[in-house]
Amino acid sequence: MTTVTSTRATYHQANKSLPAKEAFTWLKEGWQLFIKAPFRLLGLSFVTLLAAGLIQALAGPIGLGISKWVGPLLATVMWLAIANLAENNKVRLSGGTLRSWTNVALWSLTGPVIAWIQFQIGAMLMGADSVAALANGVVVDVPAWKVGLMMGSATPINLLLLFVPMLLILKHRSIPASFTNSIAVVVGAYKPMLIIGAMIFLTVALAPYTFALSGLVFGPIVSCMCFVAYQRLFR
Repeated sequence: MTTVTSTRATYHQANKSLPAKEAFTWLKEGWQLFIKAPFRLLGLSFVTLLAAGLIQALAGPIGLGISKWVGPLLATVMWLAIANLAENNKVRLSGGTLRSWTNVALWSLTGPVIAWIQFQIGAMLMGADSVAALANGVVVDVPAWKVGLMMGSATPINLLLLFVPMLLILKHRSIPASFTNSIAVVVGAYKPMLIIGAMIFLTVALAPYTFALSGLVFGPIVSCMCFVAYQRLFR
């Protein structure tokens, strides 16, 4: 516990003076990383979104719950591909240990919890019946901005936990250490991280207006930006 606390304090002290404009440096470097293999990253983004959608299409709430658990696992696969691209100039999905992937699978259980929070916010915005219908894939007559706001409402939590999967799979840290270190770094570098949070929110919240193309197209670019942030903040 002392080590975790000391590491968290070190990250906080090192990153607390970063200006907001640092986020745009990360964006520039993230774009340069993305254009090394744009079609492969876009293809991987499409496959992960399609896989999550197909799982969610399973009958009843079981399919929905499983998809929300699998979602963070698929996101970790994307992080691994980006990490291999950055280090080896190749999009590969290899990496991690059995223990680190087990930890990722356990961490991914936060997915259904976060989804539940989103649904509660959605129920306040458009009613529980409409949210239940949307969860079951039924088209309902509700304003797109309400759906987008519901989807983007988890951004603060997701931002705090942004670096957890990378710490688990790339640095092989424990779940508690990954949680505390991720939160500490995000809070410590809050100025540029708020810019990243805004971009994540827009990517997700615009999905109802773009037939999910915002997530498909801009998701990999933002992910590359976030990976650059990870490299800079955890060096």
